[in-house]
Amino acid sequence: MELYTSHWHNKELADLAAVPIAISRGKPRWRLPYRFRVLGQLAPAREIFGIEDPDKFAAAYLTQLEELGVEKVVSDLVRISAQHGGRPLVLLCWEKPGQPCHRRALALWLEERAGVVAWELEPGMIPYASPPNQEALF
Repeated sequence: MELYTSHWHNKELADLAAVPIAISRGKPRWRLPYRFRVLGQLAPAREIFGIEDPDKFAAAYLTQLEELGVEKVVSDLVRISAQHGGRPLVLLCWEKPGQPCHRRALALWLEERAGVVAWELEPGMIPYASPPNQEALF
């Protein structure tokens, strides 16, 4: 299973051969140019969401993940990828790269507990679903 993380504002997502997955408490209220799946159990619980201290937030979120269990989380991700022909998955939340974020805590947890690496998505990491339209040169 190929796994990445990114944010809702990543415009490249519409063109990629990947399955976006919501792991945030809220979803965009604007129309997106792509469809996405939801794994609500990976969003921080309501009581965790209100914790302002980043270290306490991370500890509480990791406790939530431990209660879910790595086997369940990996099983859900593998199932979704299989339902979409083995396409890579992109776990989405709101924070832009470099900001403290639960998606990166989840990625580290998956790597430590299951050996599953989830890279922060950068241009060129996932192929386009179809070649981008190119204007005629001549």
